[in-house]
Amino acid sequence: MATHRFEKSLIVMLLVSFSASLSYSDALWRFDRWIYDAQLTLLARPASKDIVIIEIDQKSLQQLGRWPWPRDIHARLLEALSPANPKAIALDFIFSEADQQHPELDARLSRALATQKQVVLPVIVERNGNNIVETLPLPAFAESAVLGHANVDFDKDGITRSILLQLSLGNSRWPAMPLAIFSLHHPERLLNLPGLRTEIPLDGLHGDYQVWLPFFDPSTDFARVSYLDVLSGAVSGQFFTDKYVLVGLTASGIERELPTPLAVGARPMSGVDFVAAGLDGLIKQTLWQPLPAHWQFLLSLALAGIAIKISTIFSLRWLALAVSILSVAILLFCLALLHIGHYWFAPSATLMVLIASYPLRSWRHFEKLIQSLFAERKRAYITLNAIVDGVIATDSKGSIEYMNAAALDIIGCKRPKTASQNIDDIFCVEIEGKQHRIAELIQQSVVNHRPLKFSNSRLTISDHFAMNANITIAPLIGNRGALIGTVLTINDIGERMLMAKMLLQKAEEQTVMRELINRTEQVSLAKSQFLSQMSHELRTPLNAIIGFAQLMQMDDPQHPLAATHLDSVDEILKAGLHLLGLINELLDLAKIESGKISVNIGSIYLAELIKDCQTLMTPLVKNKGLELIVENPLPENIALKADPKRARQILLNFLSNAVKYNRPNGSITLSSRQIGDNRVRISITDTGEGLAEQQQQLLFQSFQRLGADNTDIEGTGIGLAITKQLAELMNGKVGVSSTPGIGSTFWVELLIL
Repeated sequence: MATHRFEKSLIVMLLVSFSASLSYSDALWRFDRWIYDAQLTLLARPASKDIVIIEIDQKSLQQLGRWPWPRDIHARLLEALSPANPKAIALDFIFSEADQQHPELDARLSRALATQKQVVLPVIVERNGNNIVETLPLPAFAESAVLGHANVDFDKDGITRSILLQLSLGNSRWPAMPLAIFSLHHPERLLNLPGLRTEIPLDGLHGDYQVWLPFFDPSTDFARVSYLDVLSGAVSGQFFTDKYVLVGLTASGIERELPTPLAVGARPMSGVDFVAAGLDGLIKQTLWQPLPAHWQFLLSLALAGIAIKISTIFSLRWLALAVSILSVAILLFCLALLHIGHYWFAPSATLMVLIASYPLRSWRHFEKLIQSLFAERKRAYITLNAIVDGVIATDSKGSIEYMNAAALDIIGCKRPKTASQNIDDIFCVEIEGKQHRIAELIQQSVVNHRPLKFSNSRLTISDHFAMNANITIAPLIGNRGALIGTVLTINDIGERMLMAKMLLQKAEEQTVMRELINRTEQVSLAKSQFLSQMSHELRTPLNAIIGFAQLMQMDDPQHPLAATHLDSVDEILKAGLHLLGLINELLDLAKIESGKISVNIGSIYLAELIKDCQTLMTPLVKNKGLELIVENPLPENIALKADPKRARQILLNFLSNAVKYNRPNGSITLSSRQIGDNRVRISITDTGEGLAEQQQQLLFQSFQRLGADNTDIEGTGIGLAITKQLAELMNGKVGVSSTPGIGSTFWVELLIL
């Protein structure tokens, strides 16, 4: 028995440590990106029909000449588009230098920009070594246009998935080009930006409000027309009416290509395509963002806790089924959170803990796992030294860090003279009759963002002898795009069978990994059954306790209770009712999180709702020595589209909080006013201590009591979280405004029937 308990404790400690380390280090980011890209494909929507791309394509370049064109051509385009009255025109190329030979062309383009007034021009901010280079349009152009930055945010794997909605340099601040375009008709969007906030760096360059693009369904595309066809009149001006018009380079060879998770034809996107994808997300209001790091960490630990519980309560016979169900539930939760809440939760760390919980269930299995890990490590070293290809690893400066046995054989069975010997001191490559240093090829691979492969090259070794070999140079890029090292592989022509065998072995290992993941398809049912059983097994005996306490309170002339006993019964009843409320709140929260809570949308008169809540709260308000003021200037026949029960629950929660956190002899004001044409806002204002801005941001999150744990005020910190979720289920919303030392105002907005 003691051994069994020790085994369970060891499993718990190992899984918790494993989950914490994986979540903190983000070691499984490649798997998370793979899962994200797969879910991105499932949630992709058709491209917006409000966006038109005018392409500077090969046909336009052939007719209008080499790029860049004279600026009167762009002026003619703006003049041709002006009668169509498009929503906005964005030129995805920059005019940073004046045309000294033809200033009249600049003047014409400046007049065209001033006439149009709906043109967006790009700003480019980039690092050049230790300096930051800022490229702006000419002042004459910038005065008549809206500026937006065209910087691109690359992910760790070199794929472009996100943009920074705001970029700052010193006192200058620019929105992203898609945001600048969208805000021409929706300026309110600039006041409430979504996205992940970032810390301000010391060098003054600050990218903020990072959002991930949902892109669009690759089976669809934006409307595209040729630049030449627009100038020639082949495209009707009505085609651009009330459209967002984006003008950019799409001809191959003159515009950089951006690798993205989704694109039409699986090809890299051009700059204007990427701007269109960002604008598409703003139009559909589907911009996504990763969960903040602390929520990612806490949610991973919470799900890992469930996995740990499962690993200790299920037998080995049923553990695989339970782990599989929970894994599928986690993936579905990620998909639902991304689709509904527009937040991305990286599940790989949690899934890895689930997978690890299965072999760790038995100490014998754990022992075998440790032995297999050591064996795998030894096998990796043996394999690396057994292959006939030379493998050389260097640091970012080209100093050799590792050479396998084959590489040592190639250089003559001599290890480097020093630990920091540079690879250029040993090797020189002849490609197409020209000598190259390895450092040059490494730099070329970094610029191209991909490994370089040279077939049948002439490799000179230490100026002593040469050999024909296939050479691969792969750069190792760090988190911020910096070179951290290089891997050089050398293989004699014809020695490829062993490499094929290694690749086959890796494929088999991946197949085994996929099989382990596929075993984890059956876990969500256990969680639902647990909550259902707990609801009966906790509330049934508690209701009996409350019922008997109420019977004991009743006046029995034959068997009267002493005053002290009556006080004890009162305390039992009070504690029982409090505990029942806590259990109901926890169950409501669990139902909301699992998506199983239901609301019965009907109608209720606003005046009736306020009167019911006033009647229920008046005794509590008077007992606390407070004053309840009701201000409802709206007509009595206004009916709300809501669940009457849940609407009362929201107001009663706000009112009870106003009573609990008010100051002595304070007041509570319940007021209402109409918002727009179809909403009513009901506000509850108290005269309590108020809340700081940081506290307000955490207020509607679960189990956040904001320091009330150290007071005698009862509660769990989940009432406001439930309130927020209930309001959103009824297509409403809640909020708070507060001033420390003065008081707080909580409000809920509901639809008018």
